[in-house]
Amino acid sequence: MGKKLVFCMIVAVIVTLLWSNCGGGRSDTIRISGAWALYPMMQVWADEYRRIKPVDIEVGGGGAGKGMSDVLNGQVDIAMCSRPIREEEMKLGAFYLAVTKDAVIALVNAENPVLPQLMSRGLSRETLKAVFMKKVLRWGEVGHRELTGDSIVVYGRADASGAAQVWARFLGDYSQSDIQDQADANFSGDQALCNGIKNNRNAIGFCNINYAYNIEDDGYADGIRPVPVDLDENGILDPDENFYANRSLLVQNITLGVYPSPPARLEYLVSRGPFSPTAREFVRWILTDGQAFVSGNGYVNLPAVQLQQEIEYLQKGARHR
Repeated sequence: MGKKLVFCMIVAVIVTLLWSNCGGGRSDTIRISGAWALYPMMQVWADEYRRIKPVDIEVGGGGAGKGMSDVLNGQVDIAMCSRPIREEEMKLGAFYLAVTKDAVIALVNAENPVLPQLMSRGLSRETLKAVFMKKVLRWGEVGHRELTGDSIVVYGRADASGAAQVWARFLGDYSQSDIQDQADANFSGDQALCNGIKNNRNAIGFCNINYAYNIEDDGYADGIRPVPVDLDENGILDPDENFYANRSLLVQNITLGVYPSPPARLEYLVSRGPFSPTAREFVRWILTDGQAFVSGNGYVNLPAVQLQQEIEYLQKGARHR
């Protein structure tokens, strides 16, 4: 091989490296899958981060269970998880960090036969439990009215869903499978479940708050309505319980702790062992500059003290001090 050709090859390599380092190409890839609850926020974070770093970020959904399985099997770099991390998952190497907070809410069709009563009185946890466990079968029983064609249709989640597990915990000593067994139909993902409710006047289900409201104007998503929770169970939706008119008001009351936890819950990012250098840099950005995008997208910022603690865990690659 001639010296001139060797020299040209060396120059080509140097130019390629410089181009990559200057942002002319994408030199790294971060693969992410998991909870539909965190999916909209992760899309925003990924888009914003790509503006400042030469990295490809592939974001998929599938549910919290899929994300956990993917990360523990090495299929992705980061899992999004919308439920507490289990002991058996930690034994398999799951290392997790809390990055934001949101909540699960009950939903009905916008033409529900007792919607005015639901919006003015709310439903207690006991009544919600009776509905989802099929102890109460007709909307007339809920609204204390004589109705026809009012059989309640319960919808649940078919995928390994953090939302379903959190909602089951809120209702009582239940699991996702308990809700699935009682449900008239089960759907994969929040959007599919919301569409099912939208198309059935008598349906009730649950979803993450960002699927119940419009991102554009904070108002209700088309064809569905949130079901307020009568927290003190006095049969009336008191003024301090009435915060469902728009997404921002609901997020404010999740932040203040008025809306109960569960079904309010932390959202986690999970790796198998410590995050890789590229993923760790991205997660650090999420916990710092990336927090500026949280509240505007319908999620709850974690307190500064907690964020700093999560950053320390990130640096150590472990959750012990």
